[in-house]
Amino acid sequence: MEAKTDAYYIAEVLGGNPEAFSPIVEKYRQLAFSLSMKITRNREDAEEAAQDAFVKAYRSLESFKGGAAFKTWFFRIVYTTAISKVRSANKNMVSLNEYKLSDSDLLDTENAIGQMDAEERSLQLHKAMEMLAPDESAILNLYYFDDLPVEEIATIMDLTASNVKVKLFRTRKKLYEQLHGLLKSANVLVY
Repeated sequence: MEAKTDAYYIAEVLGGNPEAFSPIVEKYRQLAFSLSMKITRNREDAEEAAQDAFVKAYRSLESFKGGAAFKTWFFRIVYTTAISKVRSANKNMVSLNEYKLSDSDLLDTENAIGQMDAEERSLQLHKAMEMLAPDESAILNLYYFDDLPVEEIATIMDLTASNVKVKLFRTRKKLYEQLHGLLKSANVLVY
């Protein structure tokens, strides 16, 4: 049996068959939850954001013009829904003060990370990622873990490709600053 495309199901829904949206939900359910979870960092909020995103996508399906892939269009809805959920919950994120890493701090941090085993490195990275703002964490996840190209991230986040590159650069720097602080407080960095 031949698999039907997103375009087929969209046409069916727009043609008056609301049940045709079910295969789309099934196809993108886990991806929507995963992206929401990376942003909200809370299972209940992530489930609610993913569900809300499907409702929004269904209600605005006729505005989908096909200029981008449906997945990209839908991920933009998921992204904005999850970010809105975080903002409306007014969750307090650790803000970074204007502390800047020196070249020697950066080198010390890289050396310390390089000497850790994979499990410890992963744990420290996870802790540092949790300290970033949701949109910063999301951009790193989309680029490094979901392997999305800059252009697709730009569409999802409603930014230009240049802005995505700048945001990636700045967020990586903040991540290193967070890692440095974590390693310093854990006495892994010795001065």
